[in-house]
Amino acid sequence: MPTYILLLSSPVLKADIPDIIFSQLLLGAIFLAFTADQQQWDFQTAKKSYQSTAKLPAGTAFTARDLDRGFRTKGLWALSRHPNFLAEQSVWVALYAWSCYVTKSYYNWSGVGAVAYLILFQASTWFTELVTAKKYPDYKVYQERVGKFVPNLMGQGVADMNEEGESKTK
Repeated sequence: MPTYILLLSSPVLKADIPDIIFSQLLLGAIFLAFTADQQQWDFQTAKKSYQSTAKLPAGTAFTARDLDRGFRTKGLWALSRHPNFLAEQSVWVALYAWSCYVTKSYYNWSGVGAVAYLILFQASTWFTELVTAKKYPDYKVYQERVGKFVPNLMGQGVADMNEEGESKTK
């Protein structure tokens, strides 16, 4: 919906500074989503191989502890429990904000689609977190230390999680 407004409201072949900023935000969010999805793919592929052979895959950057834990805690996943969801939601928020800019209004009807998308992601994330916390005991520690979408700058992080998933400093 926001792209429809952008299409109708934007002059052809004219881009000002805010248009360039919004387009760069979109490209950044798409790159973040691609990177997060690729990191998750690499982890799940290594985990599946490890589970079927009981050997670390050749050339993997993961340890047996990483793969036994069952969920990724390195790369973007050390900063956010759902960096891919953050990126995908950011695309829609940026598109909506851009559509507000081009229509010179603080809000417009396309916000309904953006808000619905955000609500869908909140519900999906809640369910994913519920299932994952039941399946993997260390996930509760991970939840305490790493922000759901936005990095927890005041948090402990995951660098010192030991075999039991508890902090070595406790």
